[in-house]
Amino acid sequence: MKKIIVFMIALLILFTGFATPSYALSDSQSDSIQTLLDDASRISGVPGMSISILANNEVLYFSSGYADREKGLSASENTLYELASVSKAFTGMGILLMEEQGLLSMSDPVQKYLPWFTLKYQGKHVDMQSITLNNFLHHTSGLTNGSHSQNIPQGNTPDMLQKTVEMLVDSELSFYSGEQYTYGTVNYDVLGLVIEIVSRQSYEDFMREQVFQPLGLHQTYVYKEDAQATGQLAQGYRSSFFMTTPYNAPDYSGNKPAGYIISCTKDMARWMGIQMGIVQDIPEIFHTVIEKSHQGDMSVPAVNEMYYAAGWSVNANQTIIEHPGGNPNFGTEVVIQPNERIAISLLTNGENINRSMVLKIKDILDGNLTQSYGISGTQLLDIILSSTTIILCLLAVLFFLLGLRRRKTNERQPMTKKRIIVTAILLFATIVQCILCCALDWSTILIWRTYSVLTTLISSALLTASITWFVYTHRYNASLRK
Repeated sequence: MKKIIVFMIALLILFTGFATPSYALSDSQSDSIQTLLDDASRISGVPGMSISILANNEVLYFSSGYADREKGLSASENTLYELASVSKAFTGMGILLMEEQGLLSMSDPVQKYLPWFTLKYQGKHVDMQSITLNNFLHHTSGLTNGSHSQNIPQGNTPDMLQKTVEMLVDSELSFYSGEQYTYGTVNYDVLGLVIEIVSRQSYEDFMREQVFQPLGLHQTYVYKEDAQATGQLAQGYRSSFFMTTPYNAPDYSGNKPAGYIISCTKDMARWMGIQMGIVQDIPEIFHTVIEKSHQGDMSVPAVNEMYYAAGWSVNANQTIIEHPGGNPNFGTEVVIQPNERIAISLLTNGENINRSMVLKIKDILDGNLTQSYGISGTQLLDIILSSTTIILCLLAVLFFLLGLRRRKTNERQPMTKKRIIVTAILLFATIVQCILCCALDWSTILIWRTYSVLTTLISSALLTASITWFVYTHRYNASLRK
């Protein structure tokens, strides 16, 4: 009888092994992944990056470059990075946990918890009883990045979350709540404040005590000061004009539920294992919460065939669970493919990274070893704008010098009607560009965008001004000869 039992167990193990792909890495696969990371760091200019791979219960770590280039600190699986929008999955977990505990319902109207919170649509106040917590969880509230994220207040005081949500009061919605899914980071700040109101704790304390500690995420932080005290927090960087320099972005503590949780790839490996049901040493209640957190809102149309769940972007059958993230000086990507028993997280200390390299790592795991890193759209834009700035500045200097030369040599040039019109048009274009430069939200661009956006606009205005000067010198010289 014992032999039969042993035989059946052996068969079960054998067929279970055939049911899922094997990702035991060979030396050549490890070398290919490391080469891809090294190339990505070199080409992108991002000083440091770390990845964790969870494949068939095996955890693998790779890192490249520096957590702090100036101090010579190498990146590792213990290096702490801002998770950016990957933070939303933790906040989603937190508020669904409260629902499972019977403290709230996601179908509750938001005004049940924030009675002072009002919104407008087409200039009129909307019925806030129709806007539920689910609308904020699934980005169907009408609050979007395009219209509502630019004015998130800066600061690091305990009341910043309250101030951030108060900033949204009477905001004009981009669409009526529940009609569509359009991503808006501030939706999760609203959920973070609801967590505070219901739990009667700060968002930070609730997440630490009710989520991170029970899940065994001991290297995941909500207070930047705690992360800094470990000595493992990476220095953030930004790239402009073909250079990467250290950059300490302003504090946006009020946006923490949406984008400023801090962690490392070691904890992210455990977090992904929890999502896939591999990690079992967690409180039973979380198994139900995790299942709910992967359910996308399919009552609205998908965006690029993906629906939004609780801090995750998922496809219809939940074979892909993912989320990217980008802060001014950090970039992240997490991809989970439950059916293939594989998950990959990428954390970097620069936003200039091409996050699709996560899929290239998956290709290497599948045996396609020849993978090359391609520059990101952000980096390409900076290259184009930086090159444009240099060219425009050189042309501006050239036309200015030609104008000076023409003025000094007193070349006689008749002031025709056509020349007057051209001069007027150029002068008008110069004024318009100067007004545009002044009207732009410089603070937002200087924090969130490459500097070359502004320098291109300024150099363009300088070029039209120098051409105007060049054309106008004809009139000056003609009148001088008279």
